[in-house]
Amino acid sequence: MKATTVPAICCCALTAMSTAGLSHWWSVRQFTTSIKAGELDVAMPHSRPQPAVVPPVAAVITAPAPGAAKPAPPAPTPTAEQKKFYEALIAKMDSLQTQNRDLLDQLAETNRDLMKLEFRVDTHSESFRPMPVTEDRPFTSNGDGTGVLPPRAEPVVLPLHQ
Repeated sequence: MKATTVPAICCCALTAMSTAGLSHWWSVRQFTTSIKAGELDVAMPHSRPQPAVVPPVAAVITAPAPGAAKPAPPAPTPTAEQKKFYEALIAKMDSLQTQNRDLLDQLAETNRDLMKLEFRVDTHSESFRPMPVTEDRPFTSNGDGTGVLPPRAEPVVLPLHQ
């Protein structure tokens, strides 16, 4: 590898990045100047709201235009059955909220009790038998004595074809 390869690659990468940055700057500059000049009508969220145009009294339309949107119908008034249903629903939701709060309190008390839990061993009991902890006993969980991993496979030698 020549000593000039790395600097040439870095120079090409720097040129490409500079060109991309300059192109982006130029397109943003043209976009902002066209917005400021009023060539583009862009609704920006932080722009000032347009004042509402109030039609003159004589120009009030009495009949809707054929392509105009229909006005929204008034909201229906709830009946006595609907009011009763919604009141019962709200009462059930309140009872569920109270029950949920009680269950959370019980859970918190249980967690506090579990954090205080200590295990004690009765060493004076007849059923207590300590585990053997002598250092001379080897670990014998596998029984075959090969260790944790299985024995390594012997390599297979393939005949060479000439």
